Amino acid sequence: MDKDLERSFLETLSHGLVSLPFDLKVLLEAVSDSDLEHGVREIAAAAVVHIINPKDGNVDAAARHAEDVVLLRLALAKIAAEGGQDAATFRERFSENYAHLDEELKIFRGALGDLVDWLDGRWGLLLKAVYAKKKISTFVDDEEVGTFLYDEGSKFGTNYPISEKSLAGRLKQAQPIVDHLIRKREQDKKKITFSA
Repeated sequence: MDKDLERSFLETLSHGLVSLPFDLKVLLEAVSDSDLEHGVREIAAAAVVHIINPKDGNVDAAARHAEDVVLLRLALAKIAAEGGQDAATFRERFSENYAHLDEELKIFRGALGDLVDWLDGRWGLLLKAVYAKKKISTFVDDEEVGTFLYDEGSKFGTNYPISEKSLAGRLKQAQPIVDHLIRKREQDKKKITFSA
């Protein structure tokens, strides 16, 4: 990987890791925004569930949550592209999150290549997830259940293990992140083959 690209990737990822709990709130707002198309609200809910679900506990927190940083941005892009006539209003409301979205995704695609396509291709699987015995559509269709998801997102933010201070000087190379995502993709392929 080119040194400039690696530096841009690590800077963008570091920023995304530190801001993940705050950025998650934008997706939670999308889940409850009845002006957006139902399908993208479900995508937002699926992304939230994936992000707040504990995973890979034995993996370094930065590597573990790198996937979440990229997935969150892919969800924001889908909301903007497929959210319907009120998607522009949503985008304006969260202009700070959307200001650098295209640039960030370009950097992630440059550094991670087809791993970004793999993550973007997982929506069908993520939409089938169940969290706290509730299907993804329930978080959109039932306001009370949506509020429960919002509370769960807030708990995630409270217990989130990464801060600017904890991350300082730790992300020095892209390769461990890339390797972790490649392992995750290989596990995914085994699951798909196994369940077929």
